[in-house]
Amino acid sequence: MSGNDPDIRRPARPPRRIWPWVAGALVLALVGVFVFRKVVHEMDACGPGVTKTGPRHECIGVSDGSYAFRDSLKPVMDKIRDENRRVEKSHRKWVSVAYVEPLSSDPDDESAKYQVLEELKGAYLAQRQLNDNQLGGVGDLPQIRLLVANIGERSEQWKPLTDQLIAMAHGGGDRLVAVAGFGTSRGGTLKAVQALRAAKVPMMGATVTADELSSSSRVGFFRVSAPNSDQASAAAAYLAGRQRAKHGYKVLVIRDRNEDDLYNTSLYQDFMTASRAKGLALMDGEVQYASGIDGISNAFSAVAQQVCYKKPDAIFFAGRGANLRGLVIAMSAAGRRCPVTVLTGDDAVGVYYDAGTAAATVKQFQRDWEVSRVTAFYTALGHPGLANRLYSKADNPLPAFLDLYHRTFGGTGEDDLQDGQATLGHDAVWTLGVAVHQAAGDAGSATVNAESTLSQLVTGATASGVTGPIQLDSDGNPHNKPMALVRLEPEGRYTFQQVIKP
Repeated sequence: MSGNDPDIRRPARPPRRIWPWVAGALVLALVGVFVFRKVVHEMDACGPGVTKTGPRHECIGVSDGSYAFRDSLKPVMDKIRDENRRVEKSHRKWVSVAYVEPLSSDPDDESAKYQVLEELKGAYLAQRQLNDNQLGGVGDLPQIRLLVANIGERSEQWKPLTDQLIAMAHGGGDRLVAVAGFGTSRGGTLKAVQALRAAKVPMMGATVTADELSSSSRVGFFRVSAPNSDQASAAAAYLAGRQRAKHGYKVLVIRDRNEDDLYNTSLYQDFMTASRAKGLALMDGEVQYASGIDGISNAFSAVAQQVCYKKPDAIFFAGRGANLRGLVIAMSAAGRRCPVTVLTGDDAVGVYYDAGTAAATVKQFQRDWEVSRVTAFYTALGHPGLANRLYSKADNPLPAFLDLYHRTFGGTGEDDLQDGQATLGHDAVWTLGVAVHQAAGDAGSATVNAESTLSQLVTGATASGVTGPIQLDSDGNPHNKPMALVRLEPEGRYTFQQVIKP
């Protein structure tokens, strides 16, 4: 037979099977997607419970101390992590309290970084005292696991953080019963408070003072710090007294028009209301500036000119400490060195640079302040001199706190506590912890959750805070809590003047 014989038929090819190739391609695609998502997740994950979020790719979320957020916080975060691990391994009942702060703060806001560090030190010491009856004396059940949470620069990442906190409070193994801290009074802070309040997660503000956060009709937010209304009332009363003592004593108001900043707006409104109530006469034509925009240095140059033109004896400054620094620098220029006394609210601590600022920058600011002829006072929420006057020697919690602070973080004397940040951070966690222990009952065996903790706070929790006795009103504010009138010194000291009240 010839190979070319047309009658000889070749066997037909078997049909081509496409599906194995398709299935293989799908498997490879799925594996690729999985690997891609895993890589993206690992790129976005900053640490356990913390993820890069928002346009600035900030590390937002909740850490048990194993992720420190910033290098400057690592020493205190390591201590928090170690105490949390001890609690988890103790086989004793425990619950979690989260401390919320804008940990990825504005890179130019050096003072905020220092303040957060001191707040966390105080919060950690409160955790230690609540977990060791010999240190605190208020029982030790349930044990407190302290978590640290970042709400983002200017509190802008409030939504993803509050979603995470609410999930931790109402499910899972985190046993979150309350949230403390909150840092600065901004629009994002208010939205976070509203979301947690709606979810019935109780909150305890430390240094946050805007009046809008409180509500007598919608419970859930409490604080250990005197609100702006109390600070403004105390400031107006003090200036009215000066006005009565010296005929022709003139008081000028300088205000920040940045309406996103709840602290500035409520401090101004409260002071105007308090001035009318206290009979304080104000000069016509308040001076204004707007923070958060370019050209702020130019704005303060114009503000300083107006101050020297108007020649007030005193200024009430409704603005933040970092802007007070701008005013001092502007008034150090030749031709603007007119003597004036400035009185402002608690954010005045931000006038100072933090410990990481170049020595030359700090020294120049000190020189500017000294030649500016500006004398600055503020209504302090916490100061060692305040505790020493509000408590008898036998009942004063300050010495024990100082001893524990120095044994833990080093140092001597009261200098580390002059700005009140550590003591306010302590008192926020301490007051929550007292409520948690009360919710657990005398035997410490009752189930404690967010709602039972909230119930204890609503009934009017009381605590002996390092910043003074704390008794919560129906609106969540501390009832008629005294403050300190403190003089800010160019070299960074806080000189106690007297006790002041709303």
